[in-house]
Amino acid sequence: MTSASALRLGNHTMSTTLSSSAAASGVITHPAPDGMTRRINTSNRRSSLRLVALSLVVPVLAIVLWNVANWSRDAVAVGRVDKFVVGPRDFSVVLKEKGELKAAKSTEIVSEVEGRATIITLVPEGSFVQQGDLLVELASNEIEDRIRQEELKEANAITAFEASKTELDIQRDQNASDIRKAELQIELARLEFDKYQKGDWVQQLKDSGIAIDQAQINLERRTEDFEASKKLLERDFITRTEYKEDEFNHQKAVWELEKATKAKEVLEQYTHVAAQRQRESDLQEAIKEAERVRKNADAEEAKKVGALEGRTKELALTQDQLAKLRRQKDKCVIKAPTQGFVVYYAGGGGRWMSDDNQIREGATVFERQVMLTLPDTSEMTVLVRVHEAKTDKLQLGQRATVTVEGLPGRTFAGEVTKIAVVADSQNRWLNPDLKEYETEIRLDEGDPALKPGVTAYAEILVQTVEDKLAVPVQAVYTKTGQRYVFQDNGSQIKPMPIQLGAVGAEWAEVANGLSGGESILLAFGDDHKRMIPDAPSDRRGMMMNGRGPGTAAPPAGETRTGERRMGPPAQTQRPKPSESADRSPARKPDRGAAQGSRGTRSTSP
Repeated sequence: MTSASALRLGNHTMSTTLSSSAAASGVITHPAPDGMTRRINTSNRRSSLRLVALSLVVPVLAIVLWNVANWSRDAVAVGRVDKFVVGPRDFSVVLKEKGELKAAKSTEIVSEVEGRATIITLVPEGSFVQQGDLLVELASNEIEDRIRQEELKEANAITAFEASKTELDIQRDQNASDIRKAELQIELARLEFDKYQKGDWVQQLKDSGIAIDQAQINLERRTEDFEASKKLLERDFITRTEYKEDEFNHQKAVWELEKATKAKEVLEQYTHVAAQRQRESDLQEAIKEAERVRKNADAEEAKKVGALEGRTKELALTQDQLAKLRRQKDKCVIKAPTQGFVVYYAGGGGRWMSDDNQIREGATVFERQVMLTLPDTSEMTVLVRVHEAKTDKLQLGQRATVTVEGLPGRTFAGEVTKIAVVADSQNRWLNPDLKEYETEIRLDEGDPALKPGVTAYAEILVQTVEDKLAVPVQAVYTKTGQRYVFQDNGSQIKPMPIQLGAVGAEWAEVANGLSGGESILLAFGDDHKRMIPDAPSDRRGMMMNGRGPGTAAPPAGETRTGERRMGPPAQTQRPKPSESADRSPARKPDRGAAQGSRGTRSTSP
């Protein structure tokens, strides 16, 4: 009897009871006389109590009937447990992953405008564009304002540059004039020095010598006249006055000789030395002044040259900035570099992407931000993310079969061409413990029906097992790290420890523990699992924890002794009929798995 039957029976019983109670109580629906009001109210209270009692009894009765039905169904299932005869077979070990199509080669359209820019024109997604077609137009009003400001700066910089250049030319002319004057002063000082040395000094020396000679000759003449006057005075031929005059002239001649001699001495010892040193000093000062003029000219010229270089750099910087802004303005209009379909770039955000980051008209984009992609659909890949627990099965070059959402009945062959070195952290904020590795599968051939971003399902062939003993995965039970099957020799069922080799979605290779032709159970219950002895460590653990057989079970997902039952691994792709690599008609084990004992957790081996 099923739970639904039990509920229907309970409802029927309750309705019958209610009808009987209503009839027995004598409750009537038409107005009663005034004298019978008290009797009718008393009957109503009794009927309410009976209804409450029935509402408590009926659910209890339904639960009891449902448990009896389940116990009967389990007893029947245990009585018709299917068996499997161990034998060699072929099967494939595959990884089934869900991903999306991606073009192997695509051209990314990025914003090259510095800072932020607003999209004002955007080509519709999915459009097919030719080379040179307009894709995106960004707002350029701020750039145009800056261009006008830079043009004004450029005009001022050109004026300053020309003025600085003219000042440099003037300074160079002034420097040349000053240097010529200084060199002329040197030449004049040198000529003056040579004139004195070779002319004036010689002339003065000669004049002084002549003056002495003249004074000497005059002295001799006056001496002769004076001596003659003495003799004439003695003879009274001249007067004493004439004698005194001759005496005075003689003395004057002596004085003149002394004067000329002293003048020559002063000329040689003082006047000549002073004049010579003065002219030497004038020549040296003229030379030093010329050096100062040259240095000052160099300094002034260097100053003007520096100013001109500064103006030149300022002008060049302004012109470069202006050219850059003009290029930025040109980059606000983005045209297709090649032909292809337009795909808006989602930035890996998917459905979690905020509205502010979505590519649309009016949205703000940043420099180097990818806005669109133009995929080359002639060569496609499938991008899947493989959990870290399965990456040890991945290798470059493995073959894969791909099916695509929206193309039923079609399969595409491919090859694993890339396995990420580090885990993808894109969705780590959703689940920090999730570690997945991006894996690319390149399809052997392209197809016009394949579009980027479409969901794809890949089956990566890890290993092909040929002619090996194998058992269905649902027939394997794991306890404390040891795998078991339950052998049925017809008269006795006993657990057999086994060692597994390759494990696929439906079949597990038996490396040791079974022989061909042996029969095993496809489904087993708690009585069968209790046949497996506990490991010594498990017994010690139960004693230390104060538990023994029959105590409460540990948290969901584990049994008391780490028991696990093998089954097909959890699938991340869409539900679809499983395709086994071997074509043998061994489908009965799947039906047996569906009849397994309830309460047993199915996990991958």
